[in-house]
Amino acid sequence: MRIIRLKYFYIVLFLFNCNFSLAQTITGSVKQSSTKENVFANIIIKDANNLDDISEFTVAKNGNYQITLLKSYKKIILEANALGYNTATKTIDNPEKGTTYNIDFALIKEQIKDIKEVVITSNKKPFIVKEDTVKYNVSSYRDGTERKIEDIIKKLPGIEVNEKSGEIKYKGKSIETVQLEGDDLFGSNYSLGTKNINVDMVEQVQAIENYSANSLLKGIENDDKVALNLKLKKGKMDFSGNMDYGSGFFPNNDQAYNVETNILAISKNYKSFGTFSYNNIGTNNTPFDYFGFNLSNEQVKERNFLAKKIIPEPIFTNVLDDSRANINNSIFGNYNSIFKIGKKVSLKTNLYYIQDRILQTQLSQNNITTIENSFTTSDLYETKKKPVLYRGDFELKINTSKNSLLEYKAKISQENINTISSVLQNNTKSFDTKLQSESFLLRQDLTYTQKLSEKKALQIQFFQSYNKTPQDLSIVPSLQIDSLMNFNTQFSKYSKNFLSIQSTLLGSTAKTKYALSLGADLEKNPFISYINDNSDKNYFNDFLYKKNDIWFKGAYHLQYGNFKISPSFTTSYLAQNLDNISQQRNNFLFEPSLALKYKLNENSALLSSINFTQKSFSEEYFIIKPLFTTPRNIISSTPSLEIKKTLSYNLYYSVNNLFRQFQFRLGFLYNKDNGSYFSNLNILENSTSVNYFYLPKSNENMIFNFLIEKYLPIVESTIRLSSDWSISNYKNIVNNSELRSNKLQNVTSEFFFKTAFDIKINFENQFKLLQNIATSNKSDKFQNNSIQNTFKIIVKPQKKWFILLSSDYYVPNVEKKDNYLFLDATLRFTPNKIFDFSFYAKNILNKKIFSQVETSDFATTIFQSNLVQRYYMLNISYNF
Repeated sequence: MRIIRLKYFYIVLFLFNCNFSLAQTITGSVKQSSTKENVFANIIIKDANNLDDISEFTVAKNGNYQITLLKSYKKIILEANALGYNTATKTIDNPEKGTTYNIDFALIKEQIKDIKEVVITSNKKPFIVKEDTVKYNVSSYRDGTERKIEDIIKKLPGIEVNEKSGEIKYKGKSIETVQLEGDDLFGSNYSLGTKNINVDMVEQVQAIENYSANSLLKGIENDDKVALNLKLKKGKMDFSGNMDYGSGFFPNNDQAYNVETNILAISKNYKSFGTFSYNNIGTNNTPFDYFGFNLSNEQVKERNFLAKKIIPEPIFTNVLDDSRANINNSIFGNYNSIFKIGKKVSLKTNLYYIQDRILQTQLSQNNITTIENSFTTSDLYETKKKPVLYRGDFELKINTSKNSLLEYKAKISQENINTISSVLQNNTKSFDTKLQSESFLLRQDLTYTQKLSEKKALQIQFFQSYNKTPQDLSIVPSLQIDSLMNFNTQFSKYSKNFLSIQSTLLGSTAKTKYALSLGADLEKNPFISYINDNSDKNYFNDFLYKKNDIWFKGAYHLQYGNFKISPSFTTSYLAQNLDNISQQRNNFLFEPSLALKYKLNENSALLSSINFTQKSFSEEYFIIKPLFTTPRNIISSTPSLEIKKTLSYNLYYSVNNLFRQFQFRLGFLYNKDNGSYFSNLNILENSTSVNYFYLPKSNENMIFNFLIEKYLPIVESTIRLSSDWSISNYKNIVNNSELRSNKLQNVTSEFFFKTAFDIKINFENQFKLLQNIATSNKSDKFQNNSIQNTFKIIVKPQKKWFILLSSDYYVPNVEKKDNYLFLDATLRFTPNKIFDFSFYAKNILNKKIFSQVETSDFATTIFQSNLVQRYYMLNISYNF
């Protein structure tokens, strides 16, 4: 066998030598023509029949070169080129095989000539796609209406912004954070940056897919996450900012203010952003919503660790933009910084201060229909709410080695809200109420990451959270509960203590990624409530709810061609203890899920998932004795430690073609809860009591959504059509009825168009139709249709001038034909890059009251609230 192998080796060697013996060899020198000095040059060999391609090449490093050709040629072209010299060319006609040719070159230096400057201008591309990042150029999407970077982000294709909460989604997925020059300065409260950073500071908004907050886990963890990064303009990298001073008048000659300062400082090892603002025109520059209590992205993530406020703060419901209805007096200060100590340590701090005074007059009128009778209730509230928040976040990262990272995060906050209201009930009874709510929060998170190899990592995490929410509600004059008892003060105190430890092993191969986690959660939740001096035990709650959970989780992700298959599971042992009913419950739980993704092409995909979860119920359902939440409303419950079992699945088809400026999305989501708490409502003209009770019956929710958006070059316009249809099937008891089956349907349809004419005037219009239908098998059908339309005229008479005229038209109830028209105007003059002058006219028609209609399975409710009155304001902005 060895002899045969040697024979083949000699044959190959012989053929190889024969090939070189038949080839041509070219040698020579390359020198400067005048001084005869050796020149470092490239020697390029070309076939005369194909001069566009380089066939072979070599280098004359010290002025001499030699090359043995590998190919056969009928005519050889040789080129010698060197930096600063003219290219020299020589030819070998009919080269003979096995011949050595000597070709010398004498290069002449290039003559420097004066060339007239040629300036080439072109429009910057609106976006650039590079690997998993899309870079949107801000200037391509500006029309002059934008002040903050959030105004630009709303216009970027593939990106959606929730007007109420500030949540940002990219290709339908919630983003993790908004970075500033590659650093996560704001964390989950990224609306701090998007709401406050001036649009003139930012050059690009970059959408990053396959994002990983931990650099050691990049390529190891399932990187199906997205984030945004703000790329600043040149000149904004050291120290920059803006100062705005706006002042004007309301109709009663009260002064309107909008004062704001933003400062950005960036160096090699330090990065910070600070903002301070004061306004009384309804603008909310904070990530927290004290007007409508819409949860921020951070609050949604952390709600399982927060103690609920059992007595709810007043929520001012309004379909209008908050700036129309939020009669505020807001002071907001925030400072964010990242300091890098060497290459291994970084320290991040986030400091917050909020003080506000929100005034609201709101009328709630309910037209209630039950089997027994029909009647109307009304509550007129004049409310003054004063929230104050102090908060500090701290994050320390230490790269203990090249492959290890230690992270410590801490958060401490103190929130106090004092709410004073005057209530007129059913136009007959008057009350003065005062609600004092407090929330103290302390959170700590310690995470250690060890990269075991290029494809494996281990994480160990300790997490602790403590939150208490004491509340006092006082009512004057006292409410008479019965012939012997009056009620004037409701006390409530709820705390949540949470402790968790877990370890996670992560790994990946070329086509797979996996994660295995083992952990334990310990939770202790004491609650106490009573009225007056705690003398009446019929209104006394005092319980301790404990929940301990030991769990094991597994997740696997397989990329097979265009398919991505992601099965996962959680198995756990859950132990619950509720001492006020002397009940304990232990459960072994198994929660499987499966996600599928099929990538049809670079721009479209089909996604589907199915999940089965088993969760314990919230502690608010464990309050046995009645608790007053308003002069009218009382809540209680019949506790049970049953498990809520939820089956959900969804199917989505999406297309996002940036180059064709086309988006399409079609989706379906279904949820079914097997076993739920239901409400037993007893509604009277002067009081409403709710008792929550558990039944092993189901609630169902279905959501259908559709969106199509396209830029049409023929009409130079972007057109968007979308629709969301939700159906909820649920059960309740109203005024001692039998268990009722109810259905609530909400349909929102939107048509939007925006022109991009290459002239001085453009238009934008958004039309919405909202339909609400509530039915029950035991009562009449309640239905309401409403219309919203927003129209804008954008005028740019000259480069430095900008005019915006807008109108908002609302029909809260199509059948009653009541309507509201709001007119606004903006005039802006920008003489240079430093100063900006603006004049605002808001609510020109001075609409003072707005009504809206909501429907349920037993009532039609009319909400009426007062609005921010007309104001005129002059604003001066200074950029530095």
